[in-house]
Amino acid sequence: MTEKSVNRRSALRLGVGGAVFAGAAVTGLIDPGMALANTDLAAHRRAVKLASENAARNGLVVTPERKLAGDVVSLAQYQTGFKNQGSRGTCYAFAGVAAVEAAYKRKYGVELDLSEHYAFHMNKVFELYGDYASSTTPHENNSSYWGFQGSSDIIDHIARAAIPAESYAPYLDGGRMDQLKTATPACGNLDWNSSQEQLDAFEFLTANIPTAARENAKYRVTRFGAVPWNPTPADIEAVIAGGYELVADVPKHCILIVGFDRIKREWLVKNSWGENKFITVPYNDQTWPILGGRFVQDVADVNASPQWDAAWLGRWQMDHDGWRGELVIRRTTDFRSGAGQPTKLGNYYRDGQRHDVNGYTEQNGQILHFWVADGTGRVQPGTKTGQEHRVCLYSWEKAFAAGSHSWNGTPFGTVLSRSGLPGRPTSGWSAGDWIGQWDMNSDGWHGRLRITSVAPFQASYVHQDGRTLAVSGGVDGAHPHILPIKIAYASNDLRPYQLLAHTWERDVFSGTHQWSGLTFGNHGYRV
Repeated sequence: MTEKSVNRRSALRLGVGGAVFAGAAVTGLIDPGMALANTDLAAHRRAVKLASENAARNGLVVTPERKLAGDVVSLAQYQTGFKNQGSRGTCYAFAGVAAVEAAYKRKYGVELDLSEHYAFHMNKVFELYGDYASSTTPHENNSSYWGFQGSSDIIDHIARAAIPAESYAPYLDGGRMDQLKTATPACGNLDWNSSQEQLDAFEFLTANIPTAARENAKYRVTRFGAVPWNPTPADIEAVIAGGYELVADVPKHCILIVGFDRIKREWLVKNSWGENKFITVPYNDQTWPILGGRFVQDVADVNASPQWDAAWLGRWQMDHDGWRGELVIRRTTDFRSGAGQPTKLGNYYRDGQRHDVNGYTEQNGQILHFWVADGTGRVQPGTKTGQEHRVCLYSWEKAFAAGSHSWNGTPFGTVLSRSGLPGRPTSGWSAGDWIGQWDMNSDGWHGRLRITSVAPFQASYVHQDGRTLAVSGGVDGAHPHILPIKIAYASNDLRPYQLLAHTWERDVFSGTHQWSGLTFGNHGYRV
């Protein structure tokens, strides 16, 4: 967990200049921060101590059962390839991801190459400053353009937020990050005085984090432990002998301890400075004393589906009943509070104004339940105030989400899209406006809804596979923009839909349908 005292620095790009030490036979005698004279060691120690204390309060400081005997223990056989963090201060992402890769290799026998770039980005954009509601700081989270601002508790975060394979979000070195910033004027200087919108302009560049990376984030920690603050050699040996690597915090750096030699009193270490081999660090090293750390005890199924929550992050074009704006989602969980608790998700923008958005996910992350604040002031994170919306991410087309919002107790339609949304402004809606043909997207399945009469109701649905399906239902007598229908996919599969015409757009509807006890989204446009 980072501290605001670390963040509020003029020299924000903290961390270790890995390229300086490429190929060095490090034994703990090289100062890992010598390239960064401005790094605040005291602040880093406080941050690691805070993370260690939080781990102790949450019962994470445990001594694993000993599985490996002897004075020399090595987990080198479970390690994946060596990597180089380059000039960026991303050490904890490299150490943390290496531990996750080793856990998958140990459990499933697969050698994964996971994305440190995404893990580092996730750690930054998910951050929500604890004093957000009262602070005058012009942004609410950190930027992945800035270095450091993290520790071994990246493992805690990968337990909440899954990461993708490296192929979906390749690592960008410092030069490439500078190029992205320069090529994107909306980013500004990306310093402590930068606005939230300037940080967002960088974090949500697809050249930085491709959308496919968010849609394929599936590798996650399911159980982990921690060592106490200032652990003894015996504490660390117990972790290694228990069969787990230690993501270890040292002053101004983070390393992965993968073994020990009790006779020589040395740790076997995997580092990320381009050594391309394991290095050794003495137990009593004065440059790299072990301050704290985490270890991965278990991971999610290697064949698990991608995490729904990750696919929500980024920019969405939002159309609710014809009112249009942009929704920016930065996180679906707050690392400072319990999983599943409501938090500040991001902001909604319309007519040049910014509104806070609070909420949480449901249905294993597929549903986003959120509230858009009426005013433009800062709202205490997690407060359910303003316009309530509940939308479902499409299973088969994650560029869309749809559902409803409520006004004076009456439901109206909401649809989100990663790109533009068609439609033309109108006002008013009558039952007869339903008559016509509609291109319909039902959770990613496409078809055409044909309504030929509303009194009596007559309609059919042509599925994308060419079948013509029977449709029953009828317009709500009190609210003509509401059309509950049932589509007969099979004799034993009569699926209920609630279609909500956008009353300020004559050519758009959105809503939800039910299948197998779950809720899914749908929307349509007049042909």
